[in-house]
Amino acid sequence: MIDLTTLPVRLAPIFTDAGPVKIIRAHHKYALALSEAGKLACTSIKPWMGSGLTPTTLRHAESLIETFEQQRKIGYGITYLLMWNEQCLGMGLLNYIHPVHLNANLGLWLVPEARGRGLAVKLCERLIEIARQPLGLNRLEYFTLPDNQASIKLAHAIGAKKEALCKRRILNQDALLFSLLLNH
Repeated sequence: MIDLTTLPVRLAPIFTDAGPVKIIRAHHKYALALSEAGKLACTSIKPWMGSGLTPTTLRHAESLIETFEQQRKIGYGITYLLMWNEQCLGMGLLNYIHPVHLNANLGLWLVPEARGRGLAVKLCERLIEIARQPLGLNRLEYFTLPDNQASIKLAHAIGAKKEALCKRRILNQDALLFSLLLNH
C-alpha cells in the first residue's frame, strides 16, 4: 500500500489575475462549496464522470468527501479541490493507485466559468509533481471522450501520449487513453 496520509494538505497555489487559486485536499469544511460547484458543472461532467463525482447537494458532497478520506487512508487515491476565495472551481484527483505497478489515473473537472484559463494544466502539473515525488509513481493514465477537444488539448499540454481508443471503457462510452510516463 502507498501511504497517502503524509501527502500535503495544500499544494502550491495557481496565481491568476483574479488572485491565487488554492489547491486544497478535499475536506468537510468545503462540502457546501463543492456541492455548488457540482451544480454548475454537472450537465457537462455527469455524462462522462457519472453522478458520483459531481455532487449537487450538500449531503452528497459530504458523503463524497468522506469517501475521498477513506480512499486516502487505504492508499486508493487523493483528491484536491481548486478554491478561489470561498468558491470551489473544481477538483483534481489521482486514483486507482496501484501499489505494485506504481501507476494511477489522473482526473479532474472544472466549473464552466473556470475553463479556458489554464487552471486545468496547472492543476495537472501539481498532481503530476506529487505522483513523481513523494509517491514515486511510474505512470499516469488519463481518459477522455474522443470528441472532447479541450481535454485532448490538455492531455497534450501535460505531455501525455495517446495510446488507444478503449471501447465502452467509461460509463459504456468509448474513451481515448493517454499516458504520461514519469521520470524520477
